[in-house]
Amino acid sequence: MIWALTGLMLLWGCSRTVVENTMRYIPEGQIALTEWEFCQDSVHWEPVTVPHSYNATDGRSEKYYRGPATYRCTIDIKDPARPAYLLLEGAAQAATVRVNGKEACVHKGGYTAFAVDLQGLLEKGANTVEIVCDNTEDIELIPVSSDFNKNGGLHNPAWLYVPSGEVYFDPAEYGPYRLHVAQQDVSDNAAGAVVKAMVHGEAPVDLKVVDAAGKVVYRHTENAVSGAYEHAFTLKNPHLWNGVEDPYLYTVELTAGGDKAVTEVGFRYFSIDREKGFSLNGKPYPLRGVSMHQDMDGKASALTYEDYDRDYGTVRELGCNFLRLAHYPHNDYAFRLCDRMGIIVQTEIPWVNICGVRATETYFENIHSQMEEMVRNLFNHPSIVFWGMWNELDSWGNRENFQGVLDARRVVDETARLYDYAKSLDPSRYVGLTDDSVFERDFYTELKADYYSENRYYGWYYTPGDFSGLTGAMTWIRDNMGPANLSEYGVGINPYCHTWKEEDIHRYFEDDKHMEEYGNLSHEAHAQQIARMPWLNFTSLWILFDFPVAQRREGYMDSDDGVNFTENPARMFTNDKGLITRDRATKKDVFYLYKAWWNKQEETVYIAGRRLVARPAGEPFTLTVYSNAPSLKLMKDGEEVAALESSGEDTGVIWKFPGLTVGPEGSSFTVVAPSGKTDTVSFRALAL
Repeated sequence: MIWALTGLMLLWGCSRTVVENTMRYIPEGQIALTEWEFCQDSVHWEPVTVPHSYNATDGRSEKYYRGPATYRCTIDIKDPARPAYLLLEGAAQAATVRVNGKEACVHKGGYTAFAVDLQGLLEKGANTVEIVCDNTEDIELIPVSSDFNKNGGLHNPAWLYVPSGEVYFDPAEYGPYRLHVAQQDVSDNAAGAVVKAMVHGEAPVDLKVVDAAGKVVYRHTENAVSGAYEHAFTLKNPHLWNGVEDPYLYTVELTAGGDKAVTEVGFRYFSIDREKGFSLNGKPYPLRGVSMHQDMDGKASALTYEDYDRDYGTVRELGCNFLRLAHYPHNDYAFRLCDRMGIIVQTEIPWVNICGVRATETYFENIHSQMEEMVRNLFNHPSIVFWGMWNELDSWGNRENFQGVLDARRVVDETARLYDYAKSLDPSRYVGLTDDSVFERDFYTELKADYYSENRYYGWYYTPGDFSGLTGAMTWIRDNMGPANLSEYGVGINPYCHTWKEEDIHRYFEDDKHMEEYGNLSHEAHAQQIARMPWLNFTSLWILFDFPVAQRREGYMDSDDGVNFTENPARMFTNDKGLITRDRATKKDVFYLYKAWWNKQEETVYIAGRRLVARPAGEPFTLTVYSNAPSLKLMKDGEEVAALESSGEDTGVIWKFPGLTVGPEGSSFTVVAPSGKTDTVSFRALAL
């Protein structure tokens, strides 16, 4: 594999190594297939660049296209007798691959990589590769039902792999890296690993382990015959991969007969405990972060490397050390970014919502197939610690037009079977699930998993205006199920919808108005409860970026003064629980709450409520500031009116200045930290 660095390794603070414009790579012998022709109506063809989704523009609508569409390209082959593979990192949701009109493969699963063996189908010279992607609803293909769009298309990279010699490492057996490095018995003093690959042909196989400075720290050569290759080694006194503070990576290389397979590896050990929480390399390491979809305005799930670099730069700015990449395996490049940034990850298969009384064996075979592909393809990434089996298998998502009502007994039985299968694929990581009922469904206390995650929406889908139930629910899960995680929480927030009315702030009453002030109160309350539950192994708020959901018609009323509301159709058909708008243009107030809490490398001083530009003159209000400064003072129209030595609450970053008023001509408020950093907002006087 040839690695090409296009950016610089930068030092963030004193000891945190991160990646700026991180690596691009072209695997040895692989050709990126980026230029394709596309047709959705069997008549009109147009050139497109892969990654590509045919729901890039219609996803934010009441109904988006769900059906087949065709991609085709021409590949030139000099010797059709030689091995050749088409490597697809994601063809959504089902794909039929044809070469020169002959069917080569049918694949059902839109988010996992797979290899197509082209031997026997190729001719000398030009060959036509045709891929029919189809996102038609299929009750035997996960996801069936979901609160996110099921996009169609070649939304991840595509490659042609032609080995340079007679000997090569098989891409079908061990995924796109063509080798696995299974870690075992890792400690501060030693790191054991087993390297596995499938070799075609007979030749000496050379194994090298190279440290970050380019020094070979282990080497082994042996003659290998065609078939399974396996070799165990141990590094003494390894430099461990230590999360965001020190995401140290080694490179493992296998070479045989001119072919080379390469992967990066970070050695680490970890544990979860229902009382103590998560530990990394023997030390407490609470995981706090966000959930993410693979989605962007105007592209849907077909993100480019540049899109990932930008988005993960935002993750770095936020300062979180954990990501839940939901509700399906994301592009491999996302995991490489997490490896290099030190972000710990849960990734999961898209078994979402549906397990009905009419579920067939074919349905569960597809679930097992997608689990196998997820583990096989992403096996080497040190960032991945948690494999997720399912999300919200609950009564609300199971309907007659799918598989009928929820079969809770089947959920429990199939979960146990899937858990055992996942552990057989990878015994080194944790395998768990994500519920949304506090495990109240029949038999759910029997569910088999290493960890139990819960999606909780107090103050939103239930208990309007009251966020206090979170602590009790999570404590019950810890005490009755096992190691507990808070996998989703949040509320809809339209950053252009505001109110100063106390009675409106404390309740949401019309789904077309998603007040930012209400969102701030919700996240403040949840953050404060999380701070009192360090035993939560991971928490991931929902979600970093807004994303489209067809038929969600909500959060589309705008107001900057709390009095005059106007309809904005552009905000319809969106799940707006994000910290940032889908177009990445607006960071909502609560982004800065979490940045102040998590990013200790950068001082944050941010006044919330700044987009509410008018307030009634003389009517008292409370100014909220999100800051990790040691103390703050408040100026009104240039004169100091208040000073605080601490926030006085559990996160240490939510500051409240009560009893303020706006003068008849309007007022300006400035918050000042001891470092001299300031933030200012101005409000005009509102005449009622």
